Amino acid sequence: MKLSDLFKVSLVASAVTLAACGGDVNITPTTVDNSVDNSVTNPDGGDNGSSVTCASYTLDGATFTGEAEGKNCVYSQAFASNAKEITSSFVIPALDDEGAHIFEGALFIGDDVDTSTGAVIDGDGPTLSIEAGSTIAFTKPESFIRIARGANIEAIGEVDKPIVFTSIAEVDGDDTTTAQIGDWGGVQINGRGHSIRCSADAAAQDMCNHAAEGIVSYYGGNDPQDNSGVLKHIVIKYAGFGVEGDELNGLTLNAVGSGTTIDYVHVHNGFDDGIELFGGSVDLKHIVVTETGDDGIDWDEGWKGRGQYILVRSNSYGNHGFETDGAKVDPLSTDGQDLVTTVSNPTIANATVVTTGDQGEEGRRTGAGMEMKEWGKAQLANMLFVNSSNVDGAGCFDLYNEKDQSGAAGVHANANNGDIAFMSSVFACGKNFEQVNTPLTGDLASFDVENWFTSGENNQLIGFADFNNVVATDGVSTKTTITDADGNVVAVTPKDMSEVDSFFTNAGYIGALQEGETGEWAQFVAASLARAGN
Repeated sequence: MKLSDLFKVSLVASAVTLAACGGDVNITPTTVDNSVDNSVTNPDGGDNGSSVTCASYTLDGATFTGEAEGKNCVYSQAFASNAKEITSSFVIPALDDEGAHIFEGALFIGDDVDTSTGAVIDGDGPTLSIEAGSTIAFTKPESFIRIARGANIEAIGEVDKPIVFTSIAEVDGDDTTTAQIGDWGGVQINGRGHSIRCSADAAAQDMCNHAAEGIVSYYGGNDPQDNSGVLKHIVIKYAGFGVEGDELNGLTLNAVGSGTTIDYVHVHNGFDDGIELFGGSVDLKHIVVTETGDDGIDWDEGWKGRGQYILVRSNSYGNHGFETDGAKVDPLSTDGQDLVTTVSNPTIANATVVTTGDQGEEGRRTGAGMEMKEWGKAQLANMLFVNSSNVDGAGCFDLYNEKDQSGAAGVHANANNGDIAFMSSVFACGKNFEQVNTPLTGDLASFDVENWFTSGENNQLIGFADFNNVVATDGVSTKTTITDADGNVVAVTPKDMSEVDSFFTNAGYIGALQEGETGEWAQFVAASLARAGN
């Protein structure tokens, strides 16, 4: 029997409204868990003599085991659901013959606690370990993976054996079903790092509690170096769920600390953002986001991490390559409380955003290269934004000041003061900058964004003539020799960011990947583009 006959996925309505990041998600599950626990311990992890080994764990004296169905393992809501927090460590093994681990419900690892009630976070929570080459599929839009504060995920794939999180429609063996954005919820990690949502007093007492997206859980704390585990060589496809203003992302990192490793991650066809960061100080390296519904990378609530080698490509739909917020509250108005951290202020190097700016499937353009708003700050080096459109809303860069206006901590003031800065960056766009949303006044009345950019360290505006003038035949790699809109060769001097911070390597080029580059990162990009149908 085909797996699709066992699991009928509740797909998101075809007329989905894709929205910019908004408030917290509070999704009411559409599936009631009426399952009966008939899990048994099988020596080989399967049934009927099968040699397939499924995951299992023991909790409160009972053993829960996946059931082998042909080459796959199927996990009922008795094993995992949105009503069950698994507090035992276990391993999801790789399966032979392209077998998949199929979950009927959400997979919540660790005990989620509200410390304001006196509950204490278990700093030695369980670990979910996933072997290289594993494929994990979910059958419902509201089902997602959640790692609680104090718990860990150890998902370490390899360039030729990535760990894939996807929709049941991709593995069900039924040619009549097609995976779509929003088929399942995505991956969410709740950390104990800093968030601008938390006061210094609350953090000192380990009383930070901010409600995360999805079924209510909590994040935040006072440990910038908090370690939630490792995601390496990971693929997340067709994830995210919600309605306008209430969305889950491909990968959501809530106050995740710098002890966590996020490296070689590809997010494809997500409902909302590819990766969204709410506070924390986790670093990102070797990231690819393709054709996601909203923004490629979105950060907020005081994220202080670093990022290098980030590629965002949007040909069909999407919003911005990067959307960046400082906070959802004015940092100069905190009701008399000192916050545990300040506004978002990451350092990003070697990123490429390639978009068309065309009208997307949901009536939205494939967006600007980057939008900065709400008191945010950032240092940006070796950035390459390529956009063929010249229409409003699809410009390469936007300082959006609807909320912070001409304030002393607003985005225009931050740019003017050097708290937002581009270095060795190139815009190859039909439209370089969006118009100011709210007219600037006072000392900022004469601020000119183009002059600000070109006055920076080795930045250049080269215009757009053809994608082939800037990127190689793969559509994303920076050409060894690039030309401007008039066909003139452009000499670009990349910045050696390793001299600034040891996290960074000296790429020796602008953008995420150089034409002709070989090695693990080049292989990962090529594999990601192949998965995206490029």
